[in-house]
Amino acid sequence: MNYLVIDLEMCRVSKLYCRSYKYASEIIQIGAVLLDEQFSRIATLCQYVHPEYGVLDNFIEHMTGIRNYDIKRAPGLKEALEHLTEWIGEREYKIFAWSDSDQRQLLRELKAKHIESACINTFMEMDRWVDYQDVFRQRFKLDRQFSLEEALERAEVEPEGNFHDGLDDAVNTGKLIQKLELDPDYQLFDYASLDSNEHLSCTIGDFLEKMQINIG
Repeated sequence: MNYLVIDLEMCRVSKLYCRSYKYASEIIQIGAVLLDEQFSRIATLCQYVHPEYGVLDNFIEHMTGIRNYDIKRAPGLKEALEHLTEWIGEREYKIFAWSDSDQRQLLRELKAKHIESACINTFMEMDRWVDYQDVFRQRFKLDRQFSLEEALERAEVEPEGNFHDGLDDAVNTGKLIQKLELDPDYQLFDYASLDSNEHLSCTIGDFLEKMQINIG
């Protein structure tokens, strides 16, 4: 069994497109890390995705580091996902993501864009996906969900790269998974919780959904 760690980054979608695309966000980056049976990193993949409706504004550009030239001529979502499944190959695998927001985003976007593909359907099978944010919360009996940044700090995992970059977030989630899965007796480093104002504690997708609800 292999393990695929995935992280998506999104841009905002204007309400002008609500008739053809009613959701608040659209995928612009897919970061993926492939782990072996011992949760060691064996391959990485970063794909930019061209949005059909969304716009890369200054807020998302600053947060993610993604630029318009990264996504202007990038493949669409269907092509990007088919390339991802081809990259995985014939391996048996589970998919780990930090929260269930990436899975929900994919399901919504595939439906809204009428994307049909046998390999994508296999990729999206419900029993293949694991919400590792919830695994983390339940394992340590926490009273709330932790952001990836908080979880890494509490688990004493040194992050690589930049938060809210799809590939870097996938890499860091993989590092956390490896540490916790190989050490079932590990206990979190005990110190006062981080100030929630210092970090974006939800995913970008969830944040954009809340923005849409508050505005509309």
